[in-house]
Amino acid sequence: MTAQSSAFDLLLQLSAFDGDSAAALRTLHAYFAKAMPACSLALAQVGGLPLGQCRLAGLIDANGRERIANSDPLGQRMQTLQFDDPLSRHLFIPTEAHVHRLGTQDQSSAFAECLGSPLSVLAIPIANAGRVDHWLLFTSGETNAFDETNFDTLMVEANLAANLMLRPLVTRALRDETTRHRRAIEGMADIQRLLLPDHPAILGLEYAVHWQPAETAAGDYYDLANLTRHAPADFPRDRFDIWAVTLADVSGHGAAAAMEAAQFDAILRTYQGGEEQGPAGALTYANRYFFSRRQRQHFLTATALLYRPDLQRATYVSAGHPPLLHRHARTVVEHDSGEQIPLGVLRDHEWTNAQFSVAPGDTLVLYTDGIIEARNPVGEPFGIERLRNLVGDGPDAPDALMASLCAALFEHQDALVGHDDQTLIVLCITV
Repeated sequence: MTAQSSAFDLLLQLSAFDGDSAAALRTLHAYFAKAMPACSLALAQVGGLPLGQCRLAGLIDANGRERIANSDPLGQRMQTLQFDDPLSRHLFIPTEAHVHRLGTQDQSSAFAECLGSPLSVLAIPIANAGRVDHWLLFTSGETNAFDETNFDTLMVEANLAANLMLRPLVTRALRDETTRHRRAIEGMADIQRLLLPDHPAILGLEYAVHWQPAETAAGDYYDLANLTRHAPADFPRDRFDIWAVTLADVSGHGAAAAMEAAQFDAILRTYQGGEEQGPAGALTYANRYFFSRRQRQHFLTATALLYRPDLQRATYVSAGHPPLLHRHARTVVEHDSGEQIPLGVLRDHEWTNAQFSVAPGDTLVLYTDGIIEARNPVGEPFGIERLRNLVGDGPDAPDALMASLCAALFEHQDALVGHDDQTLIVLCITV
């Protein structure tokens, strides 16, 4: 094998490195051992420190033994030894590769003692991302050990070798950081799912829900609650239940939107208003406490509806949300409570209720804009007209109607998950 192919084989081995930071320094020492026999190799971290100071991030002695493990190469945990003495100033104030022969003052410094009291040091700056955060230090017990060294060649080779080591370390660090963030968001998403209603039983109502985050956590929120416990004493509880549904959509999606949705849920659960304030009272209350500390970075659209089956009356409010669809005898109409603004815009805004009649056999469909704004490969939105027609022509059973709506949506966007959070709620009045 030629010397050239042998050198390239060593580079191939370096490029295949996939160990930890401590193994990286040992691998570098082994790589340079033939050209630098009987030399120790140290890694000094200077990034973020005053000029002339360093942290000794790792040290492999001339025999290849690890004297200081390279376990904190970036100094993030501040566990490595820090030096500010004559030797560190001699070594790191120049900006190019150089040899420093230790004088009497240098040899008595703490940094020299940690390096094994060498007589000469070859210092190589390592460039990465346009700056020098590290130096490789080759140390020897001979004063003239590096006299024949070609600095330019060694500078290039050392930087190439060091950065081949750095690549997998950075990749692993990014992968680990990504994993930590993903687990944190998954934990948040798990909590968010616990806030969703657990299929409450409601006399006189059959329903189906499709709730699909665009990412792990969602900015879409819904609640469906049986409110019969708050009904008047003469309410016929054995025939049907009073119920309320709320659907909200925080601007944006992902973890930040999910946090806003969770806070919205927490605020609503403290609301003590009566039926006379209706859904508008609940949204006015929630909006006021959205501003309890500082201006919000997100706004929230919402639709809330209260249904009294004994009166066949729906009381509802829409805060900047797409209109709900009401199917009666195969005719579908849109209900909107007027041009009312989303939550999180004006602290003292008060919403107002609207009402409409509902008969047994009617179907109500609530949805977020992730449904009607879903686009096909050529950019055409799904649209409210398409949704309205599908509701009008769809089956009566809520599960079947939901299945047909979702099938059309998935076919349109050519995916099961859209680019925005998507929620559909189908409510069928049975009594």
